[in-house]
Amino acid sequence: MSKYREMPCKYYIAFGECTKNREANHQNYCQHCDKYEPRAKVRLINRKKAYNEKQKRDSI
Repeated sequence: MSKYREMPCKYYIAFGECTKNREANHQNYCQHCDKYEPRAKVRLINRKKAYNEKQKRDSI
């Protein structure tokens, strides 16, 4: 199962609702909007890389 890494915009309220009077569809439009600002800056962890590094450490 894949995990979406989309960060909601701070102006996004719900589907079809945006405080900037835009067509709020987060999966398509909000990421490409020129007024897009993420709610929080979250560091995304590359789990595949972390798993591979752990396997290398454990095998040595």
